[in-house]
Amino acid sequence: MPKRVNREARRQEIVSTYLNLAARDGMEAATTRALAAELGVATGALWHYFKGFDEVLHEALRQIFEDTNRRVAARTEGRQGLEALTEMLSEIIPVEEVTQKEAFVVVSFWGRVPSRPDMGQIQSEIVRQWHDDFYNLLSEAAETGELAPDAPLDEISDVILGLCTGLQIEYALHTPLSAPERQWRMLRHTLTPWATEKGTQALMHRPHISVR
Repeated sequence: MPKRVNREARRQEIVSTYLNLAARDGMEAATTRALAAELGVATGALWHYFKGFDEVLHEALRQIFEDTNRRVAARTEGRQGLEALTEMLSEIIPVEEVTQKEAFVVVSFWGRVPSRPDMGQIQSEIVRQWHDDFYNLLSEAAETGELAPDAPLDEISDVILGLCTGLQIEYALHTPLSAPERQWRMLRHTLTPWATEKGTQALMHRPHISVR
């Protein structure tokens, strides 16, 4: 009898293999042919599980989103306000190996969206959730006296979101702006005008970057 294959498990295996391939060999090398070779199958076998390479990339972005959220939850547990915000940002902006590798996949995905607007849905989902997360942490910061009471939290959340996107692009383009210290300076500068003395001290918190 033919071997029964769990379709969802196989799709997950293909996405995970793609992410590992992109991380190991770079985005240019993570082609359809290379992915099939890594899995030990013919190229056509991939399309039994996906409609095309765009769908693989779409699911890879969703996997990155879910992985990031898990890391953020672990990082921010027991923390609040600006310290928690800094920890969350350390799992999004490309300042260490994991987030740097993810940036290449994310930016590659964005490059396909103009010709496939339907692929932008997952990015809109990410923006909505992270905006709410940023807003909630900024609200905690205001309530605990780290930010001025009149700080425009909604607008600051938007700016931080825009910076996260821009910094991933800068890293993918290998520009000087992607240097980790410059990334942190930009983010601190965004918050400094609204920070109290207590908040300024909190902004000096630097997350511990572990090798994963």
